[in-house]
Amino acid sequence: MHCARPIVKTTFLAIAKDPSIIPGVHHHCDEWCDYCPLTARCLTFRCTAEFRKQRGRTGAETFESLDEIVQFTRDVAAAEGAKTHELDELVAHPGRSGIKTADPLAERALGFAASVEAAIGPRILTIASAPVQQPEPPPETILVYCHLRIYMRVFRALVARDRERAGLPVTEDEALGSAKLALAMIERTKRALQQLREMVEDAEDAAVSDHFIVTLEEIECGLDERFPAARHFVRLGLDCPMA
Repeated sequence: MHCARPIVKTTFLAIAKDPSIIPGVHHHCDEWCDYCPLTARCLTFRCTAEFRKQRGRTGAETFESLDEIVQFTRDVAAAEGAKTHELDELVAHPGRSGIKTADPLAERALGFAASVEAAIGPRILTIASAPVQQPEPPPETILVYCHLRIYMRVFRALVARDRERAGLPVTEDEALGSAKLALAMIERTKRALQQLREMVEDAEDAAVSDHFIVTLEEIECGLDERFPAARHFVRLGLDCPMA
């Protein structure tokens, strides 16, 4: 295992130098690779495939331990010349890293995620593991996929903002990029909820969708207030085409 790391790092660096790679496209994407047309141009996707190949991983799991995940993240970052400030702090001070925020918007986003899980119940695992449906996943799958990720990106945006204000090291564009992704996932989830509302006949089910839409709009407004430049933040390859 140890002798394989130099090979992995060298291979990752070679992938990063491929001119077809879109710089940073993996930083603020929704990580839904099954529906992404840019995987061949994504550093993380291609490095993951190479890691699996070199480790002989043919099953569903790419990593066998947290240490592997941490080292993989660091190796990919090193290949593109990026820093891993937050990750390093979490690893150095587990449980007391200071990666937190007191902003109530984070709690609002977490509450939305918890409400979705409570509403869907045990079916959430079945929905999440359903086969890929091209070209677009069904609305319920979008809701299940995005509900927790919205919270995670809202949280990351707020933490990055707080760290910048405190003069602490933070990944470049982390606040605006995370806020932009959260806004994009909110918009996609709102469309999915509207589709679900039109599909149901039960008034109670329709009311649940309406409630979720209102909650997402409140989170959306909170992001716009805190990150007014986020909607104008351009994610290369995702918000604009790349040759």
